[in-house]
Amino acid sequence: MKRALILLLAITSATAAFADDLDFSTLRYLVVYKDVRKKPLDTVAIETLQKISGKRAFVDPESGRKMEPMDVLLSMWLETRDWSQTPVVLLTYQPLKEQLGLPVDQSLFSYKQLATPKLKEILTRVQQKENRDQDLTRDEREAKVLGQRLSALSDVVGPDTLEVVPPPSAKDKWAAVTQVADHYGAQKQAEVQKAFQAMATGYVQRDPETFAVASRDLSKLLRALNPALYPSFDNLRREVRYNSFHLFRKAIALYAFAFIWMLATWRARNPGFYWAGVAAFAGGLAVHAYAFYLRIMISGRPPVTNMYESVVWVSCIAALFALTLELAYRQRYYIVGVAPLSIVLLILADQFPAVLDSSIGPLTPVLRDNFWLSVHVPTITAGYAAFFVTLGVGHIALGYYICAPQAKATIARLETLVYRAMQIGVLLIAAGTILGGIWAHYAWGRFWGWDPKEVWALITLLCYLIPLHGRVAGWLSDFALSVASVVCFLPVLMAWYGVNFVLGKGLHSYGFGVGGYWYALAFVAVELAFVGVAAWRRRRVNLTAESGIVGRVTA
Repeated sequence: MKRALILLLAITSATAAFADDLDFSTLRYLVVYKDVRKKPLDTVAIETLQKISGKRAFVDPESGRKMEPMDVLLSMWLETRDWSQTPVVLLTYQPLKEQLGLPVDQSLFSYKQLATPKLKEILTRVQQKENRDQDLTRDEREAKVLGQRLSALSDVVGPDTLEVVPPPSAKDKWAAVTQVADHYGAQKQAEVQKAFQAMATGYVQRDPETFAVASRDLSKLLRALNPALYPSFDNLRREVRYNSFHLFRKAIALYAFAFIWMLATWRARNPGFYWAGVAAFAGGLAVHAYAFYLRIMISGRPPVTNMYESVVWVSCIAALFALTLELAYRQRYYIVGVAPLSIVLLILADQFPAVLDSSIGPLTPVLRDNFWLSVHVPTITAGYAAFFVTLGVGHIALGYYICAPQAKATIARLETLVYRAMQIGVLLIAAGTILGGIWAHYAWGRFWGWDPKEVWALITLLCYLIPLHGRVAGWLSDFALSVASVVCFLPVLMAWYGVNFVLGKGLHSYGFGVGGYWYALAFVAVELAFVGVAAWRRRRVNLTAESGIVGRVTA
């Protein structure tokens, strides 16, 4: 059966042309057991393409047509081409390209280009270092990620890869379509194989009717083998809806509208204009929170276990804090300051899947205590969100120092708003750090071990405590507080991003990743330059004022 299928595909694929005329709606709900979770095929397709290529769509190098994830995954599953020769695997790290002898100006490579003895040697060294609990260099971490991309490709190419056949018992393993006989006998194998071959024929020949009928038959046959092990259709539909609605993008649109509206109606006296902007921002937050709720329902856990989830969470909580404080003070500044930051975070999460992996994978053992996961991680990242609010309003305050230094009453009001948000952030990050110590005691047997993540959390806390106490004691001017709102965020960036993506060391290895270095450096450079311009402008204004006073006294 398997040889006949491969022969059929080999003959027909020679003349097949990709098109957009096939209906994948039925196959989207086909259940695949992958990464210790029962996922709809739609999710597997999206996650696989993003992990391998870092993109949400694939441009076929032969026809130039843009293929959606389901189309790509079916082509891989059915082996309609030699995917080992197709440039689909992402590699952007130049030093690793040079080590492997690859063109440095190319970003997508084929499996055969990458799976060389040199890469195998590097990956062997990586595995040996991990077995000895040694830290990896950046080159080695990049090689490890590349190895994971190659594994992700090999895990879906061929009809014997995807585990879509439910076993007779929950204790048994799910199987591929070529292994139905192992669980249910030759007759069931023949029925499933017939439907699978018909589906493959319809796909390769781009026959919509044959493909649609065979897809329904295959889905019904597989579910009928053991309906008890299949997730409910409501759960599958929820996940497919989450994949297709792009709710986070809708939240971006509402945040952007609120930001632009608030600026456009800044001097309008009609309170209706103000409340319209608040309503738009609240609508964006509602959509944002609903998308987050769907992800929680899908994963069955707090979605804060990797960088993608924490970015989406922090942007949501920052918007929540901004809306709450806006309703308390009604100054526009919180929405205007935070909306752009939430937009940037959501764009990063949406447009950089190679850096921020959005897939819902299994938890590492240290994260399986859901109580502490639900308490420590959301608390400390909520502290980051409060510091985002501080950063946003601090930007506005420094902007006034640059563009309208004479508006002293407005600047003083902004400093108060900065101070309030900073207080919330310090309270949350202090509580999160303490809760992290308690979790560390249960997970690792000690409250504090000077792990890089712990150290930078402490540094962040101390960096914000200094301006808070300095303002109360009268050591710092209002301008210094505005500067602190920006400069003190840099340790947050290091604790949140730098430890995981730059240092790549410590016990918090479940959050490690690669990429985004230049964006982070550019952010730091822009922020420091902004503070420098504000300081220069304030000094110039002060000198001008002093010169005027001296001139009047002399006269």
